[in-house]
Amino acid sequence: MSTTIDHPTTTQASSKITTAKRSLEFLYDPSSANAPTRRRTRTLLLTLRYVTKFLFWRLVRYAKYAAVGAITAAIAGTAIGSVASGAAFVIAPTGVLGGAGVGLLWGLGKFGWRRMARRVRSGEVGEGDARADERDGEERAESIKPPKMEEPW
Repeated sequence: MSTTIDHPTTTQASSKITTAKRSLEFLYDPSSANAPTRRRTRTLLLTLRYVTKFLFWRLVRYAKYAAVGAITAAIAGTAIGSVASGAAFVIAPTGVLGGAGVGLLWGLGKFGWRRMARRVRSGEVGEGDARADERDGEERAESIKPPKMEEPW
C-alpha cells in the first residue's frame, strides 16, 4: 500500500513564497488588493518603502553633487578655468555667508530682470529716446539766464 504523505515543509515553503510575493507586491504598490492581513506587517512594509525611497533620492542627490563637482573640476583644469577662476565661487560658494551672498545676488538679479521685462512688455522702455534727457537739459539751460550784474568801476 502506498500512501501519499503531504509533507508540511512543502506547503509551508509554498505559503512562505506566496506571502513573500504578496509582500513584495504590496511594497511596490501599497494601493494593490494584495495587502498583508496583519497590520504590523503592512506598517513595516510601508515604513520600509518610505525609507527605501528616501535613501534612493538621497543617493541621487549626492550623485548630482558629485557630478557637478566633477564638471567644475574638469572646467577648472582647462584654459577656461585659468581665465575665469572666479567661476568656481559662483558655482559652489564656500561657507554660509558666501552662499547667502550669492543667493541674495541671484534674487536681486531675478527681481530686476522680471521688472525690466514687465516694463519692456508694457512699452515703457521700448520707445525711449536715448538723448531725450540731454535735450531736456539743454532747453532748461537756455531758458535760465544769469542775472545782469553792474560793473563795479
